[in-house]
Amino acid sequence: MASTGSARQIITVTNDGSGTLAVLRAFELDGGAWRQMFGPTTVHIGAEGFSRGFSESNTHSPIGYYTLTQAFGNSADPGSKLPYHHVGYGDRWVDQVSSPNYNTMQKGDADKSRGDGEALWTVVPEYDYAVVVDYNRSPVVNGAGSAVFLHVTDGAATAGCVSMPATQLIALLRWLSPSMHPRVAMGPLADVLSM
Repeated sequence: MASTGSARQIITVTNDGSGTLAVLRAFELDGGAWRQMFGPTTVHIGAEGFSRGFSESNTHSPIGYYTLTQAFGNSADPGSKLPYHHVGYGDRWVDQVSSPNYNTMQKGDADKSRGDGEALWTVVPEYDYAVVVDYNRSPVVNGAGSAVFLHVTDGAATAGCVSMPATQLIALLRWLSPSMHPRVAMGPLADVLSM
């Protein structure tokens, strides 16, 4: 990578540009040198692979370099250093393009009054644990894609997220620290190396 910015923890999710499997590795800046902390771990990505054209109308995983600032899950906090929301009944991630709450978590919105979207409390085991990838979060562009997470795998390709075994995700949750400004670099290896 050409520049890592302020990040001192970086997760990379890369492949050769084809397929729905990728390799996750995690690195930490230690004394001026990057040290690999996790991986390589095989993970699932979007059913249409990586793309710069991710939106609500496809199942690509977005290519890019994104912050990681919050986590959530249907299971209790496993020791996350990121702010962690234990999902409850009615918690929803809005993917309704016309909603002013697009690409946000709305707590206690079982009646969808704040926008339709994924009923987080019903998505198990995938949302037993999840880290939010800050894709299309600031500013939010309605329709440009929503709900990109690192989450627990069900053994299949995703709708745009990155999924992995729960044990691996719990380890990442316990490692990621806001003070280290964690980020994830996603995409074909050639794209990630040029970021």
